[in-house]
Amino acid sequence: MSDKIRYVRDIQIVKHDDEPDLMAIKAKGIAEIKKLIAPVLVPWEYQEIPEDGIYELDFRLFGTEEEYTDVELEVEVVFRINNLPGWVKGVKINASENSDIELI
Repeated sequence: MSDKIRYVRDIQIVKHDDEPDLMAIKAKGIAEIKKLIAPVLVPWEYQEIPEDGIYELDFRLFGTEEEYTDVELEVEVVFRINNLPGWVKGVKINASENSDIELI
């Protein structure tokens, strides 16, 4: 089993005026589940600022080694981040079979 989500279905960026440095990235996707898992968003490590200003995260699953079942399941995760770099214009979520971008 791949540890990535198969499809990204929806991305939402939530920012509140009373906390301008705090942002939440909500992502929904479809996974083929064979193990007990937990969906997470894993930020990319940047050595240089990307020219397009897009902050990328991988939509992944972490789980056990034992196989339990074989179903497709909708999963959702919320990733909270403080002080996003100033160069960021949007976020890109990568799944194993597609990706999606949401501009800030």
